[in-house]
Amino acid sequence: MRILMIGSALTVNGGIQRYILNLLGSMDLGRYPVDLLATRAPEGVPSGEEELRAAGVKNIFWMPGDDKQRLFFYRGFFKEHPGYDIIHFHTTSKVNALACGVIRRACPGAKLIVHSHIVYPPMTLSWRAAHLLYQHWADYFLGCSVAAGRFVFGPRIDQKPNFAVACNAVDKNRFHPDAAARAAVRARYGVADTERLAGFVGRYNHQKNLLYLLDIFAAMRAKDPAWKLMLVGGGEDKPAVEAKIAALGLGDCVIQTGVQSDVPAFMNAFDLFLLPSEFEGSPVTLVEAQGCGVPCLASTNVPPDGAVTDLVKFLPLDTPFPAWADAALAAAGRGPHQSHWDTLAAAGYELGTAARRMEQLYDRLAPGKEQRP
Repeated sequence: MRILMIGSALTVNGGIQRYILNLLGSMDLGRYPVDLLATRAPEGVPSGEEELRAAGVKNIFWMPGDDKQRLFFYRGFFKEHPGYDIIHFHTTSKVNALACGVIRRACPGAKLIVHSHIVYPPMTLSWRAAHLLYQHWADYFLGCSVAAGRFVFGPRIDQKPNFAVACNAVDKNRFHPDAAARAAVRARYGVADTERLAGFVGRYNHQKNLLYLLDIFAAMRAKDPAWKLMLVGGGEDKPAVEAKIAALGLGDCVIQTGVQSDVPAFMNAFDLFLLPSEFEGSPVTLVEAQGCGVPCLASTNVPPDGAVTDLVKFLPLDTPFPAWADAALAAAGRGPHQSHWDTLAAAGYELGTAARRMEQLYDRLAPGKEQRP
């Protein structure tokens, strides 16, 4: 069996990228050899390439960063690299519906899995057209949530037998309560035991709504000066974030760490994980936080699928900031965190289980295919 996975920029701080890193790190890549087609991590941003090669991914190919440029790239790529049995295509884009047609023509013998990772309202006519194209070209549909599947592939896609939810599972051997890691991170950044630490992990972009998050934190700080905020990540909105921190006078209580590879340690350091996103598919960071036993406060624009435990609370984005602050104070813990892995594992969010399910799907779609040299 030969499998090609098509992702996006090979960084360590994006949701899709983290899902791919987690999944391929837990699959049996000897029996299910996966090649990866991705875009290079931007300069100065940590790449997941070394981690994937250590996990056993032998072939990583690079493609253009622009969706439209890729439409012309795919034909040439599959001429040079024919013979895939399964193509697993991660998507958040309308343009990728057209790309599926190009891929289908260039590699007609492959089973095409399309995997949605986004909900980005409002629904438009162009998205409805994309629904038809996706359903015409693809063999199987996955969504990180039912909502993500419906948004990208059509409102009734979850009623079809060739759709399934592939939840954003995480590794319980990495994401678990860890008092020593909590203490180490807090000491490194000067967060005292008497202080409360809210945290965020992810990209600095419009989707994650960091400027709104800073308004929430300012209201939290006004009610309880013991709060500090730690932002783990980076991205295109960093200048706007820094300007907002200065405008709100929060420079002495907001810690920016940049992109970090040891995410579990930082999650453990938090007393509260904040995720007031404008839109999401099903954020892996929400599951990672629960894996570490961290209370979470998210916007109702985050689909509820990933709220597996009672650690997660939701508020609408039109809620006044003082009410967000009250909810944060009510939800936050003080550590040490308690394990919720019995609940998470029972709901299918343990990474080993998710990896086996993906392998079973590959077996169903390409039965009897042996590994090729």
